[in-house]
Amino acid sequence: MRPLSRIFATLCLLFFLAGSEASPQEKGPSIPWAVLPLLQSLDEGRKSELLELLKRQPNYGACKGTIFSCLLQENPDGTAVRLANFGAFLLSKGVPVRLLGDFFARRQIFAESSEIHEFDCSAAPIYGREGAAITLTEFAEFKCPMCGIVSPVLKKLVDESNGTVRLCFKHYPILSHQGTILASKSAVAAQRQGKFWEMAPLLYRNMDKNEEGQILDLASSLGLDMARFKKDMADPEVEKKVRADKVEGVKSKVNSTPTLFINGRRYELRMDEAYLQDILNEEAERIGIDPPYKNWVYR
Repeated sequence: MRPLSRIFATLCLLFFLAGSEASPQEKGPSIPWAVLPLLQSLDEGRKSELLELLKRQPNYGACKGTIFSCLLQENPDGTAVRLANFGAFLLSKGVPVRLLGDFFARRQIFAESSEIHEFDCSAAPIYGREGAAITLTEFAEFKCPMCGIVSPVLKKLVDESNGTVRLCFKHYPILSHQGTILASKSAVAAQRQGKFWEMAPLLYRNMDKNEEGQILDLASSLGLDMARFKKDMADPEVEKKVRADKVEGVKSKVNSTPTLFINGRRYELRMDEAYLQDILNEEAERIGIDPPYKNWVYR
């Protein structure tokens, strides 16, 4: 072989070998499907759409790239993993991919909110461990159907949080609702006998009961000291407590029920169980503690 031919052949071989060695790098890190079960379960069309969005959507966790690039780290960013599964959950529920950016933005606004509201829970009904790291403060009333739906969800979140989450209840009676003050007063009177969390579900299940006699029947079914209960219902301090809670809410711009605050930050997103588990895990990460819901998945 002539020298020029040998040189050309050698260059071709080196080029080929270089290309072969580069190909694994060109592929880059793989998507961590093991932590993205919802994304992986999507059909190929929606999966492709979501991945393209994640390549453009900024991540607001410790990793500051796009959600997609933060998933590809050696240790995938926790916020990116949550947001990717969150997007897949919304797509699986029929939300168009073009609307996902708004959902991501609203989550980011909550996550980065610096407006912290202070609430006095010293005399409020508390469900959960007193020293819990995360406090849910709920403003609710007993004539609000949605409050009746959300209440057991919040209690379940506390029960399953391994002592990380507690619930602080604040009365927010809407005066146009018949019987609302009476219902709230009865809950405070029950609280004085350690039965608030037993009285509350009774009031939610009996929103049509607006007469004092009907409320007394509900209280009696809990085995309360009825003489004391009636005396407490007539105590001006009981109604004063109810109205003080509402004033506290008004000062924090509460104007509807239920309104929820997570460690003092107003929460205005979905209130279903899986979504709140996700948000509370994110809050735990923000304050530097282990996530309370280790087996959390969107359902």
